[in-house]
Amino acid sequence: MTFEFEAEWTQAKGEAAMRLASAGPSPASTPQPSPSTSPAPAPAPGRTDLGLVNGPVHSKASGIRTANAEARGKSSLDDAEAVGRRHAGWAAGSASNDCVGAWQRRLRELADLVDDAADALTTGTNAITTEDRAIADGLRAAGGVLEDA
Repeated sequence: MTFEFEAEWTQAKGEAAMRLASAGPSPASTPQPSPSTSPAPAPAPGRTDLGLVNGPVHSKASGIRTANAEARGKSSLDDAEAVGRRHAGWAAGSASNDCVGAWQRRLRELADLVDDAADALTTGTNAITTEDRAIADGLRAAGGVLEDA
């Protein structure tokens, strides 16, 4: 049995090209950005659009930061000691202030964690998108090597 690799390879490439041409464009094979986000930039010449859209994640992270900033502005608690001076019999004012201060510090720490999470979400999305593009470039280069073989 004689194995003619070159002939078989040429035939396989031709069949694949015909299948690809007859298939036409694939319907919605790549994710589309939501209407509320800006469209993804067009792929560079010679590059395929991989549907890598990080705009929605960036938008959510921005929303988290905005909500957190608004919550920080509303998290101020009243001065219990000042209230106690105005109302006779309120002896727990300074102890209550200590408690309020502890709660406010904890709320600020939690708000900082939310900001850190939003930053990590953005950074992670950027890293994944960059890695996916690098993998696609590597696959494209490897495909070119095989194509030329």
